[in-house]
Amino acid sequence: MFKGEKTVLGIALILLAVLTYWTIFSSSRLPGGDMSDTVSQGYPFFSYTESRLSQGELPLWNPYIFCGVPFYESFSSPVFYPLRGLPMVLFGSEVAIRFLFPVHLILAGFFAWLFLKSISVSRWGSLVGAFAYASGAWANTLFYAGHGSKIICWAWLPLLLWAVVRWAKSSDSRYIAIGAIAIGMQGLASHPQMILYSAGCALVLTLFMAKKPAVKSVCVNLGGLTAILLLGGALAAVQLYPGYKFSEHTSRGEDLSLEAASSYSLAPEETLTMFLPGMFGLRHGFSDSMVNGVPVYFGRLGLRLSSEFMGVAFFALGLMGLIFGKSKRARIALLTLAVTGAVVSWGGYTPVFALLYKVIPVFRKLRAPHMAAFVTTSSLALASGMGFDALFTGGLNTEKLKKVMIVLAGTSGLFLVLMLAADPISKALQASWWAKNGIADSSPFGVIIAKRISLLSKDFLRVFTVTGLLAAMMFVLRKGRGSVWLFAVSILAVSSVELIPFNRNFQVYLPATTIESMFPDAPLLREMVGEGRVFPGGNELVPLGIRSVYGYHAAKPAATDRLMALVRSSSPWVLRQTAMAAFASTEGAASWEQFRPMLAEGIPGYPADPMPRAFIPRSVVAGSVDDGFDAIENGINPQIRSYVLETPLTYDGVVGIAEILVDLPELVTVRTETSGSGFLILADSWFPNWEVKVDGNATAIYRANGWMRGVQVPGGEHMVEFSYSNQNVVLGGIISGAAVLLILLFLLFSIIKKKRLNA
Repeated sequence: MFKGEKTVLGIALILLAVLTYWTIFSSSRLPGGDMSDTVSQGYPFFSYTESRLSQGELPLWNPYIFCGVPFYESFSSPVFYPLRGLPMVLFGSEVAIRFLFPVHLILAGFFAWLFLKSISVSRWGSLVGAFAYASGAWANTLFYAGHGSKIICWAWLPLLLWAVVRWAKSSDSRYIAIGAIAIGMQGLASHPQMILYSAGCALVLTLFMAKKPAVKSVCVNLGGLTAILLLGGALAAVQLYPGYKFSEHTSRGEDLSLEAASSYSLAPEETLTMFLPGMFGLRHGFSDSMVNGVPVYFGRLGLRLSSEFMGVAFFALGLMGLIFGKSKRARIALLTLAVTGAVVSWGGYTPVFALLYKVIPVFRKLRAPHMAAFVTTSSLALASGMGFDALFTGGLNTEKLKKVMIVLAGTSGLFLVLMLAADPISKALQASWWAKNGIADSSPFGVIIAKRISLLSKDFLRVFTVTGLLAAMMFVLRKGRGSVWLFAVSILAVSSVELIPFNRNFQVYLPATTIESMFPDAPLLREMVGEGRVFPGGNELVPLGIRSVYGYHAAKPAATDRLMALVRSSSPWVLRQTAMAAFASTEGAASWEQFRPMLAEGIPGYPADPMPRAFIPRSVVAGSVDDGFDAIENGINPQIRSYVLETPLTYDGVVGIAEILVDLPELVTVRTETSGSGFLILADSWFPNWEVKVDGNATAIYRANGWMRGVQVPGGEHMVEFSYSNQNVVLGGIISGAAVLLILLFLLFSIIKKKRLNA
């Protein structure tokens, strides 16, 4: 019945995916919630991407938020990741979003199984470890937050580790190719921070996989890893290279301050949530985690939308694997990764992070060290396979088994006592939290305290029950009864009861079943806006093709960040100078004519009309980027005077008209007619990838008024064409294509070599 190892694995993982994500398979509802990035960013961006792809175009620029921002380069449209792009093209965005998580759960489990087999973990130990990796809450509870790129990178990590181990053992070129595919898929998924953590994991494992003679083996292993990383990076160059070029013009291109880099650190005590998930109140943003508007979560992370919980059974087996695992190299490597991941995730709460920030440049570019906790949970999950072998397949002698049984039984007893004392323990934790928040009287928060006591009691009950069951299994084993497969199935059953309901608690769904139903058309608002923009607007208007002054996106050019900082000041002059033509809020929308009286109140000379997106300024003066932003802030009308960086022409008294004829995301054509040589200003965001032609002849494009685009035009009537260059994507695509050929050559070389050896 159980001889087909891969069949058992496949059935177990498919069953796990279906049970964990049952709502996806049983309904057509879309995932998302109030604080979900899927709703606020994912759906609008996926809708925009799908619409552009359906027209045979790659969405390089998004003109609908922030007065225009780079789109593909900012990792907003990872269409070249095959398990995202192909479903989107073939079945639509809804399918791509809904099935991303269950598909990668299955992939993660299979790749984890491969890794465990490569370090000589037994049949049932590999199944347990694969199940532990796939079912862990770290990835599956990201469902609510909508961070699909993270789960993709997590899923491919064990394949990378497997390739590292196989290369160290055989020096077969196929494993360089497969490792490169793993890194390449992570790169195409568009989460550079997860890729860097994965590369760090591979480096640690590479060093511990060295054999004798050590120096030669380390050099060979490092050479293989270098080839994997370079080839994998090249495979993903179609995404990573444009993203790198984009980062040069963002605030992320510069070093973050230590305070910014350590933001969203995981408080050390919250590492306990790997087996006590409710100890600090569980999470933000859910109806069952808010009482009278107060979040039940009271930890120090600041914003928690996911969990590190990995199940008590798998946590215990993981510790056993790190202590007693058969493969010393793998055991020490995973222990090193588990500890390193925890220390990095603690970020600013320890002096270690400040040292890393000072010594390792990459730590000055990243924030949210909390993400490194996945290295710890992943290492423990993989180690649980070794732990199962140590306990249930003869890895330990009778005396050690007895000691483990006593420790498990003692732990169970301890948590029984703690469960009985959950009330005073929780109140003590609460008292500390109230004191830190300056709350002297906590009596009005009795309901919240009761909720937190309930969560902690359930945690203690879980540890008491599961460790007790493990101790009972050890007792049965010492008596010479039971079979290995029976112990494995029992552990999987116990862990399923622990994790599947818990993970499903983080799944929030919308009543909507299509993206279109989430964003109903607004023809009246579109008419109000015309060629201008809505203030504040936002991502919800992207599917409607309506331009907004504002929006939601973490990745923006530095110039856009500065402009938005001015917009947040709500100066009427600043708002007008974004080409705002209408105001919209949840209460309704107002045209410029309706809204202008409130803007103009008390401001002499405030223009009667909104500033057009394209215009000929009466005068142009030379000015720096700072001069341009200062002019906006101080209420200087760009139609009267524009500040142009490095302008070849300054003038005063030119009059003219500018009419937008073609208005596409990456192509804007404007007809100009001027009384003399002047400048055309397009009030869309400046970015160096934009190029311009006047009457078909390429000419220079200038940065005007801090953030706008400008071009010199001769007197008379002319046609000006702004187009967005795709050269970074093309160059990245060429590199990716070359990498595909190299990977095929590595695989072909391996096949030929194997045939020769077998001949």
